[in-house]
Amino acid sequence: MMRDILYPGTGEDVKLKNRHRKHWEWAIGMLSLKKTGKLDSGSVILGIGSGSEAPVFYLTNHAKYVFCTDLYTITSGRWKEADSSMLTGPEHFSPGKFNRRRLGVQVMSGTDINFEDNTFDAVFSYSSIEHFGGKEAAVKCMKEIERVLKPGGIASIATEIYAGNELEKLYRSREKYGRFPNHLLRRYKIFSEMFTCEELEKYLLTSTNMKPLFPVNFSTDTDDLKGAIKYPVTRDHNTHIFLDMKGILWGSIHIALIKQ
Repeated sequence: MMRDILYPGTGEDVKLKNRHRKHWEWAIGMLSLKKTGKLDSGSVILGIGSGSEAPVFYLTNHAKYVFCTDLYTITSGRWKEADSSMLTGPEHFSPGKFNRRRLGVQVMSGTDINFEDNTFDAVFSYSSIEHFGGKEAAVKCMKEIERVLKPGGIASIATEIYAGNELEKLYRSREKYGRFPNHLLRRYKIFSEMFTCEELEKYLLTSTNMKPLFPVNFSTDTDDLKGAIKYPVTRDHNTHIFLDMKGILWGSIHIALIKQ
């Protein structure tokens, strides 16, 4: 699936140079849509905070219509994936063959989705929901996703999550002072954005009437944690699963939810 997304139309003999955690997010997300029958010519699919990333283009070859949304003109300065030129020239971002006639690109907030109720067969969002303005904003997004999904529709969500024992020290500081230490917040805003396991349960898994399609597994492999790479120095250069940021370990988790 990684090959199909990253090198569409080139065949299965392509060797992946890097296996980035984002590639895993995309692949596991598309596999969840495939397993639930949403990758077919009749599906209408919405991407939230999807920028110009590869799954958008992959889906145009497997669905009826794909609507790609992000805050392009607002966030282009911070997020290279949300370059505003995606609005007028998406073909410049595609990694390979895609169907331009099936792709719509719009400026839209994930907390205020401008589509009618019960519109989409599937909604996906990968490493975006944690950046929408806090945990309550993530809840608003989840409720919006539930609203625009058809009954039986699938929400495929990947987000950033803490792992490892050092997190306990960080959270003891937050409990004592009411927030993370200032020196961490100033240097690494991402500390306040990603989820703990408990927060993911509260704000994503149980904030709507949608139900997990598959059991959610929070376990981690000790060897994988030991192999965490230093962030941000080597973030674009190594095959990796977990990252180590000033002793705090984190990675990605995917959840698939179904609207009842």
